[in-house]
Amino acid sequence: MTTKRNPYCRPVESGWWRSLPFYRFYMLRESTAIPALWFSLELIFGVFALKHGAESWAGYVAFLQHPVTLLLNVLALIAALLHSKTWFDLAPKASIIIVKGEKLPPEPLIKGLWIIMVVLSLAVLAAALWA
Repeated sequence: MTTKRNPYCRPVESGWWRSLPFYRFYMLRESTAIPALWFSLELIFGVFALKHGAESWAGYVAFLQHPVTLLLNVLALIAALLHSKTWFDLAPKASIIIVKGEKLPPEPLIKGLWIIMVVLSLAVLAAALWA
C-alpha cells in the first residue's frame, strides 16, 4: 500500500559542521584526502616522467623544486601526519588486546604504532639516500 504523504526530510544547513568542535575536526580530518590526492598524482606523474627519459625526469625534478610545489608537499605531509594520528588513536578501539587477562591500555599500542612508522620512514629514507 502506498501513501500520498511526503516523507519528512529534516533541513540541513550548509554550515552544519561549524556548530561543534567535533564536527570541525571531522571536516579537517576528512579534508586530508585532498593533499593525499595531490601527492598521489604528483608521484604518478613522476613515474611517467621517469619512463619518458632523462629530459622528462629533469623537468619533473625542476617542478618538484618549485616553491609552490614544496609548500604543497609540506601541507601534504602535515595532512598525512594528522590522518596517521587519528588512525593510530582509533587502533586500540578497533583491536582490543588482552595481556595476562587484562585489557591493554591504549597508550602502548599508540606509541608502538608511532615508533613503527618512524622506524619504517627512516629505513625508506636511508634506502633512498644510499641507493
